[in-house]
This record gives sequence, structure tokens and C-alpha cells, in this order.
Amino acid sequence: MSSRAQWTAGVAGRLAIAITGGLILFPAFIPDAQAQNSRASSERELTAKIQDAFNALRAGNDGSGRDRLKNALREVTQSNYHSLTITAYLNAASSFERRRDNATASEFFAEAAKTRAARDGGRDAVTFWFEYARFLERSNQYDLGIPVATEARKRMRAAYGPNSAQDIAGGDILATLLTNNGAVASGLNLSEEIYLNARKALGDREPLFWRTENNYAEALRMVGHPDVAAGIDEPLLRKRIAHYGYGSIQALVSASNLALNHLAMGNEGETLRALELQKRCATELADPSSEHVQQANVWIAYTKAYFHPDQQMSRTDLEAMAKIKDWNGAPDLLRIKAAQLTADQYETRGETDRALVLRIDAYHRSQTTIARQHPITFDALLGVAMTQMKRGDKDTLATFKDVEQQAFRWMLREVGTAGNRYVAETMRKLADDILYEFGRYALVEPAAAIAYADAVSRWKTMEDGERTLLRQTADRLPDDATKALAQNVLRLSGQQQELLSSGKIDDDARDVLKQLQDARQALAAKMGDKAPADLKLPSIDSKLEPSDALVDFFVSGRRNRVNPIAQKPEMRLQAVIRRHDTAPALVDLGPLDSFLAVDATAPDHAKLFRRLHDTLLGPLKPQLADVKRLFLVPDAELYSLPFAMLQDATGRYLDEIYDTRIMTRADALFFANNDNRLASGDKALLVGGLDYAGAANELPSTKTEVDTVSADLKKRNLVVTILSGSDSGEATIRADAKGASLLHLATHGFYKTASNRTDALWRSGLVASRPNLSRPPQRDDNDGVLYAHELMNWDLSSANLVVLSACQTALGDPSRIGSVRGLPTALAIAGARRSLLTLWEVADEGTANFMARFYQVLADEKLDYASALRKVRIEAIQGKITAAKDPSVWAAFVFFES
Repeated sequence: MSSRAQWTAGVAGRLAIAITGGLILFPAFIPDAQAQNSRASSERELTAKIQDAFNALRAGNDGSGRDRLKNALREVTQSNYHSLTITAYLNAASSFERRRDNATASEFFAEAAKTRAARDGGRDAVTFWFEYARFLERSNQYDLGIPVATEARKRMRAAYGPNSAQDIAGGDILATLLTNNGAVASGLNLSEEIYLNARKALGDREPLFWRTENNYAEALRMVGHPDVAAGIDEPLLRKRIAHYGYGSIQALVSASNLALNHLAMGNEGETLRALELQKRCATELADPSSEHVQQANVWIAYTKAYFHPDQQMSRTDLEAMAKIKDWNGAPDLLRIKAAQLTADQYETRGETDRALVLRIDAYHRSQTTIARQHPITFDALLGVAMTQMKRGDKDTLATFKDVEQQAFRWMLREVGTAGNRYVAETMRKLADDILYEFGRYALVEPAAAIAYADAVSRWKTMEDGERTLLRQTADRLPDDATKALAQNVLRLSGQQQELLSSGKIDDDARDVLKQLQDARQALAAKMGDKAPADLKLPSIDSKLEPSDALVDFFVSGRRNRVNPIAQKPEMRLQAVIRRHDTAPALVDLGPLDSFLAVDATAPDHAKLFRRLHDTLLGPLKPQLADVKRLFLVPDAELYSLPFAMLQDATGRYLDEIYDTRIMTRADALFFANNDNRLASGDKALLVGGLDYAGAANELPSTKTEVDTVSADLKKRNLVVTILSGSDSGEATIRADAKGASLLHLATHGFYKTASNRTDALWRSGLVASRPNLSRPPQRDDNDGVLYAHELMNWDLSSANLVVLSACQTALGDPSRIGSVRGLPTALAIAGARRSLLTLWEVADEGTANFMARFYQVLADEKLDYASALRKVRIEAIQGKITAAKDPSVWAAFVFFES
């Protein structure tokens, strides 16, 4: 029911055209040289012709009046009377808009935009562009409105100065158009900027600032952040009542907005209190021709039905609610929400035909009045799919695919062009809601499993294969310079995706966006005809051998409330199983919580992990028949699960059952066999035996560890560099890491759980020599602490394997993108193909012996990295490696392939 308050003429002088009592107010007549010295019509004569045309229109002579008006306007555009031209066109457009003839109004605005007056008319032209933008906003012509509003704001800023009232008003219109057109991240960023600038430039008592507050709060509410919006709307309501009184449209709008916030947050009492205040404002407006009181009553009825869906509405009330969608005077959001609520009520009665009609109406209305690509529109289409699913309609799969793919394309656009912390959260909620319902359908309709499996892979990587194709391209580029450009684009696109999807919109993120744009242009210019033309993205199943299986785990759960009284659906774990040239299978494994409460150090850990094996892999037994090599792709919290400790009923650990591989994403399979073992002449960097200068406990075994590793690598003729002692700071390690195919860092690692809003990439990292651990984290190569956020910007594109022989290096915050937000994510973005990391604190001696044996096997038996780790882990299980038999050592290591 929200509305955007109109900007008054007093704020910007002539930017509002005065139309009073049906009289058109034209500029005062001032004779000039053109009228005196030429045969062209004078300003007085042109004004008279225009006024005559309007008189004919008012008299009901639409045909002749319209022709006279067009002829008069055509003549005035040939004159130098720019002010008269602008005023005449604005009044003509306004006149037809009041008649609800927006098509003709649009024609007048478009025609006026081509005139010399609009181009050269000074501040009169500023007035025109601003009013044109406002009209396009009012008439929901968002595509046309954005370039017009951009032009208006440019002119207003030039004419009146940055952060003037006019500049703020122009920016506010542009932000609204961007948001309403589905460019939500860009619109919200601009809306927040305008809101903050207005508060600083205008102060808290200026109504124009209140308008920016109102519009920023509405944008937040429209993308699912009513809690933040409520913090703005509540004080705004008090200010508007104090200034305008209860009987004002401004107070009514703010009361309505506050009610919508509390409705979305599930606060029944607060919602009803705000709606009663809205009703009071509507009553005191004393406008018998309006529907304000009736709309307030409908909202109250809606709220009571919404919060008590178990209390069936009467047939009379239900039919009345169904008619709200046809109220021309009702706000579009009310019409959409009322249609959806009524559909819910019809479905409880089994009347799914009526429900489906209402849901389709809500979807089409949202498309035309909000945006085709907008979270509210996607939610409406999801409602259509859910009703079709209940009915068993044959179109259900097509609708689920439609909403998933539309939302995914919207997400790619939002992440690819801008970022916003609120939009990032909205995207995650949207994906959860769509995939939760799509997954429920795929579990009962096998034909949907293929589309759902593809959707899961898309949303887990949050990209459409572009980076995978670029990785394939980079491997086949003929020269190092072009390959380096491709690797730079890959690294920057990974950073962009990580930063923007997590909503970290700061100078770093903006700098990454600019660097990525420049890097893509440079790569395109450099590649020319060097790009392989025959590259295509293969399917997962085609890359699997007959004895392979890939299990893509996925955490599914609605984040939005299904209804206020229903228990929130639990987060569930699903598995998508892919086999060679076989359609994927989908298995629901149950509540996620049952897989998380595991302690690798518990006295009864064997019993615990046998149960976990039965619940995690037991249900997949039919799909894993005859499997020898098992690729596992975890999701969210499952990255912290020590898969190596899973035991079957006979006591065999997972590595003893399968050749197990952990992938950070399903398409990492395409690169699993590339550069996967030691190669003569490759460069290796080993770091250990560092001097911590008393800031951390010394690790004496790490020097022995790297010396032993060095000897093994030299057997295979690798070029080895060892960094140790006090001269192994961040800058030195970074410089020597570039170009290395193998990195081994034996030092302290850390991951700190969230205790504040600090990003996970600043809460995880490694310790170099002489660290300053007391200083807050920041980008600095000289503080002796290598944070994941810094590592993300390193060039590790040559690294076939990175080993972090340190504590907790595999941990991080759950993420929808490529493993976890921490060192694993940072290494993958920096370009490392594989990483060997730890899940917990590891013993110094056992770790050193385990690592030494790993490299000995690599050197002597020439196995690939994954096979060597499996062999060494089995040896440790069998007690063949000193101080490494306990699972706390061998199970701590997790091997990620990216």
C-alpha cells in the first residue's frame, strides 16, 4: 500500500508545473526581436493557439482539440521560445495523463525530448527532464525511465550543484526507477547514497529528506528487509504526523509502510496497531471520493486472515477478498498480496482452480507494476508452480524451470554489475525458497530430477559455466602473456563473485569491479582469433567413468516463513547422485542437524561415525553399486565434516572402501586429471621453521618437515626454495609463491568463529615470521599475518597443489560459493587447483611424520596427489606412521580439488 510522496514545487522552484482550476499557466508575454522582425507567430499568438486547443479539449472536442494542440506545439518548437515550448508540452502531457491516456502523454513527452528547447533550454530543460522522469516512474515505464532520469540528474547536478535539493531529488527518482526495473542492487546502492547525502545536506527537518527516507525504506522492504525498513519508517511516521497532522497523505503512507514492515516480520499486534493508525489518518483526510478508509479496513481483514490461516474465512469475506485484485484505486502491492492470500484460502478448501487463477493474476500484475525481474515477481511465479504441483498439472516442471532460470539470470546480472548487502541476502533467501520447493517436486516426480540437479549445480557455484569455459580456454592458449591475462580475469571474477554475493560493498569491491572490466577488455583485445573455437562445456556424467560416482550434497530449506503459525521448515540435506551417462538421481537424507553434531575426538567416535556413514551414504547404496571412485561435493557446514572418519558396519574407513575425492564444485571434475602429480623442473616453495619473535609458540618440527620434503622433491628434480627463520614475511612468501607449482607452508593457522560483523576472510589466515598479532586485520604485507582476504589477491595460477600444514586451515563460514568462506575460498580464487588443509588443531610430531610420508610416496611411487594421500592415510590407519595412527592426525587433513 506504500506510496512515494510527491516533491513539491517549493523545493526546486519551477520543477513542478502549476495547473490550477483547469487554467494553464504560461510564462508572461515578453515581446522580443523575433516577434517584431519576422513573419513568424509571436509568443502571444502562440500562447493563444495553445490555449484555444486546450479550450476545445475541455469542451469535449477531442478530435479537433487534439489536432489543434499538435499543430500549435509543432509551431512553437520552431520558435526560440524555449520556456513556452517546455511549459506547453508539460501541460499537454499532464492534461492527457489526468485523463488516464498515458499513451498520448508518452507521445508528447517523447516528442518534446527531441526539441531544441529540451536540449538547450537551460533550467527550463532541467524542469522538463525531471518531469519526464517522474511521469515514466508513475506510469511504470521503467526501461524508458532510467535513461531519462539519468539525463535529468546530470542536468540537475550541473545546474544546481552536487547534493543540492535538486540533485538529491533527481537521484532519488533514478534510484526508484532502477529498483523498480529489477536493477535492485544498483538502485539500493544509489538510494542509500541519496538518503545519507540528504540527511547531511538538508537535515532531519526537511520534507525532501523525509521523502528519501521513505523511498529508501520502501526499496528495502520490497527486497525482503522489513526489519531495516522499520527502523526508518517508525521515526519518519512521527515526524510526518508532527509536521502534517494525522489527516495527511504523508502520515497515512508512513503508517501503511510501518504496518507492512511488521506484517512481513510476523508481528501481528504491531501490524494491527499501525493499521488502526492508518485508518485514523484515512478518516481525518475527510475525502469522501477516496478509498483510503476502505483500503485500511481491507488491510486489517487481510492481516487477521494472514495470521490465522487455520481459521477459515467465511465465503462472503473470501469472495470480497478475491475482488480486491480488481480495485483500480488500490495499491498494486495490496492487490498482489490479497490475491495470494485468497489463493491460500481457496487451496485449504480444495478449490485449486480458483487458487491458480488468483496466483497467475498476482504474477502478471507484479510483472507489469513492479518489474519482470524482481524478487516479488519471482515469489509470485513460485506460488504458481506450487499450486500447479498440488494439482498435478503437466505444466508444473516448466513453471519451476522458468522461475529458477529467471531468478538465476537476475542474480547473475545483479552480481555482475553491482552488489548490495541486502540484495545478497535476498538472493540467498530467494534461491533457498525456489530450490526447496523445486526439490520437493523432484523427489516425487523423477522427470524433474535432471532439471533440479542442474539448478543445484548452478546455484552452488553462482555462475553459468563462463569461468569453467575460461579455465579450459586458458589451458589451451598458445602464449604465456595471453594465458596470464585469462588467469587474471579468472581471479578477479572469483573475487567479484565472492565479495558481491556476500554483500561486502566497499572500496575493495568497487576496485575489483573496475579491474575486472579492464581485464576482460584487455583479454578480448589480446586473444583475437587465439581463442579455441571448438570448446564446449561437457556434462558431468560424460566425464565420469563407469565405476565412478559423483555425489553433490545440497542443503535445502526455506528461509522465508511459509505462514505465521506453521513451524519453519527444517534445513534438510539432499544428495544428487551422478553416474556415467545416466540421468541424475535425487535422495533426501533428512534434517541437516543430524549430520553436524559430530566430535572427532569423542571417546565413542567409531560408533558415532558408523552411524553417520549409515545415514549419509547408506541411503545412496543403490546408486553407488559397483563404485570404486567416489567424488563428493559438500555444501555449507558439510565442509567441516571429516569424511575420512566415516566407517561402514565392518569397520572400514571411507578411504578403504572408495578412492574418495572431495571437490569444491562439481565441474572441478573436468580438471581433476590435469597437472595432478610432481613434474621434473617444476618450482616448489617450502616454508617452515619460522621465527615468531615470541608472538606465537615456536614449531621446531616444521623446519625438519620442510627439509625432509625438500629432499623428496629433489628426487623428482623439482626446483626447491625454502623460506625459514626471520626473513620469511608476507611479501617474501608472496613473491616466491608466484610461478610455483607446489607450495608447502608449515606454520600456525587460525580460524576465529564470528563474534562480531568481521568478515570470515579476515578471521582466518596463516602466521608468517615476526607477526604482529595484536593489530586489527588490514591489508598490509608487513604485519606478518597472511589473512585469507589478502591471499585471495595472490597469483597462485601456477599452483597445482597448496599444502597448509597448520591448524584449522580448512575451516570457515558456510558459503553457497566454492567451499567455505576462509582459506579454502581464498586459495581457489587465487588460482590454486588443489589444496591440502586441516579441520582442527594437529599435533606437531604426528603431522610432520604424516607429511613426510606423503611426499615420500609422491616422489618414489609417482602417484597423483589424491592417490598418494589415500595411500598414506591408510598406512596411518594401520599404524605404519609414527605418532599418526590416531584419527586426530590423519583425519584432520582434507584434500580439496577446485
